[in-house]
Amino acid sequence: MLRVLVLDNLSEEGVALFKAAGIETDVKAPQKEQELAAIINDYDGLVIRSATKVTAAALEHSTRLKVIGRAGVGTDNVDKDAATKKGIVVMNTPGGNTISTCEHAFALMLSLCRNIPHAHVSMEQARWDRKKFMGAELFGKTLGVIGVGRIGGAIAKRAKAFEMRVLAYDPILSPLKAESLGVELVDLDTLLSTSDFITIHAPKSDKTLNMIAAPQLKKMKPNCRIVNTARGGIINEQDLAEALKAKTIAGAALDVYTSEPFENNPFIGLDNIIMTPHLAASTDEAQLTVAVDVAKQMIEFLTTGAIVNAVNVPSLDSETRKTLQPLLYLGERLGLFQSLFVNGRPRSLEIEYVGDLGVTDTYPITASILCGFLTPVVEAVNMVSAPSQLHERGVEVSEKRSALSSSYAFEIGITVATDQEVHNVRGTLFNRADPRICTINGMRVDAKPEGYMLVCANEDKPLIIGRVCTAIGEAGVNIANLMLGRDARGGHALTVLNLDAPLNEETLEKIRQMPHVMEVRLVALPETHHDA
Repeated sequence: MLRVLVLDNLSEEGVALFKAAGIETDVKAPQKEQELAAIINDYDGLVIRSATKVTAAALEHSTRLKVIGRAGVGTDNVDKDAATKKGIVVMNTPGGNTISTCEHAFALMLSLCRNIPHAHVSMEQARWDRKKFMGAELFGKTLGVIGVGRIGGAIAKRAKAFEMRVLAYDPILSPLKAESLGVELVDLDTLLSTSDFITIHAPKSDKTLNMIAAPQLKKMKPNCRIVNTARGGIINEQDLAEALKAKTIAGAALDVYTSEPFENNPFIGLDNIIMTPHLAASTDEAQLTVAVDVAKQMIEFLTTGAIVNAVNVPSLDSETRKTLQPLLYLGERLGLFQSLFVNGRPRSLEIEYVGDLGVTDTYPITASILCGFLTPVVEAVNMVSAPSQLHERGVEVSEKRSALSSSYAFEIGITVATDQEVHNVRGTLFNRADPRICTINGMRVDAKPEGYMLVCANEDKPLIIGRVCTAIGEAGVNIANLMLGRDARGGHALTVLNLDAPLNEETLEKIRQMPHVMEVRLVALPETHHDA
């Protein structure tokens, strides 16, 4: 029976969905690293929010866990490299708190420019400091948005309603998309030096860590106010505190911090900052949405294999997966065949997509090929872990695409180079569902990649095939299929036979010793195939 562990505080509606799907669901308080490591192997899925940290140590002995679902956007509390190596899909719910975070950013922006929290405290103290709290308007001001994804796009849309000019910095935002949002694409320096307000909606990464520090703060206008509802660490807190003390910028509003709960707060006593304790997603509506979204995504994955909103592998919804399934199976068969066929330590794999596969994103197929290739040598490998497993072992993987296939609508080719040899195999689908190996080292064979396969390289001479088949029959093994290929009349030939049972070493050696036989290899392909 499938089991899911829910940590942190997930809305009951999400828990109810797991139970309704027949998945045994345990709800516990946040677990420390050692506590989580001790129980994680009892579960197929793990649901977390921001309070739980899923470290490499917590995952070290996990063999059962298949998916980690983050009810929210940020996944910096999950060691995604460790999860990927373990073949664990990491999902988030990027759309669930879009509106709540967007509205919180504007609430902070408005509170900051109108001094609302400080004015409120003054009123509580029975003071009437009207002149002290002179504010600023959003109308006609320039807003700089750093990171224009879902939330950044929602910010831009609402800023236009305030009649603000919106500048956008996003390394991957297309000019066409920027135009549709009504924003101006600029570089970071231009955004920093031009904006009256700056709001951050970028993920935390090596590239964005300390993105806003002393050098960047010095480029801002004295009246600039900065808001961060994304992730702590994007703004250097010590440098920001110094800028606020020196009044080199007008103010800041923060909802996220380098450590949460916030320790060694450098902003205590400053009157030009507003702080909230990571409340951007804390609305009833957002919590319900992310709980329902994460539950639906995980249920779909655990029951059908569909991958939605994954951060460590491409998303693959159930309909797309259904369409791709024959190609995924073909890819795995080809990878598995190559792994069992070649001799020596692999150094590189080149995957070639030839012709029209009917899909644009080949990553899942590549992952399936790599999974098949590693299956004979790596325990518990899957489509998630296979790429990192090969990278870890120093095997170079590359892809290329070619427009035309010589004989079929499409072909998938795999060239494996080892320390001993180089082999190429190509495959295709018959009737959109029947996988076939169509060439081995350039020779056409049209063989089924299943069961016991005897591959015999020989000179193109009479009687050879008859002798080989006789030897197989004398060993009491039935031949299911036989395919022949050759490079030229009287040149080199290739015989591929599907057998009902394996041949013993004595029979294999007998065939190897036959006149004009150059090489004989027996490949045993298991009937089962992996899922993501």
